[in-house]
Amino acid sequence: MELESLKYIWHSLEVPAPGEQERQALLALLEKKSQAPVARMRRNIIGEGILLLVAYTPAILIFLLGFNGRLIAISWLFLSVLVLFFAYYYCKYRLLNKMQCPTCQLKSNLARQVRTLKRYTRFYLLAGTGMIPLAYVVAYFIIRWKMPSVNPNPWLILLVPITIGTYYLNACYINRLYGRHIKKLQDLLQELDSE
Repeated sequence: MELESLKYIWHSLEVPAPGEQERQALLALLEKKSQAPVARMRRNIIGEGILLLVAYTPAILIFLLGFNGRLIAISWLFLSVLVLFFAYYYCKYRLLNKMQCPTCQLKSNLARQVRTLKRYTRFYLLAGTGMIPLAYVVAYFIIRWKMPSVNPNPWLILLVPITIGTYYLNACYINRLYGRHIKKLQDLLQELDSE
């Protein structure tokens, strides 16, 4: 008798199949990109990697194939910078993947990873800013060594204002891509502390 009543309850609770409109709404929801801070930062890293690849590849090829092979060292400089940035992006992407671990202890894990993420972004700001004057100086010496007839001295005059401008542009850029999302994660941690 109990089995019959359970069958009756089970069949009475059956929900009719969703209509086409509900199905389309569900599919649209499943295809929608996540707006969570970590998911946005992961997408930003992928976008930055693609942008760097698109920007550096022509410069590498120009110095590799042009100038009668005399400025191949600058091509290697750009390639090494590209590799360093991709190594950085890989580490950061791995950290962001770990932040989405559903089985980890939420509060301690998130706090540790937010601290690491803040260190990564601070390093990104300083390395991104310091890369410009370093690349200028290395390129200056390479050009003086390989092409003594060319006078690259006007480049050095622009080094200080370009470095200062790069710092502020880089700070705004990093804040837009990562800073706001890190702030949201810190607010989430504060909510967890208050509970």
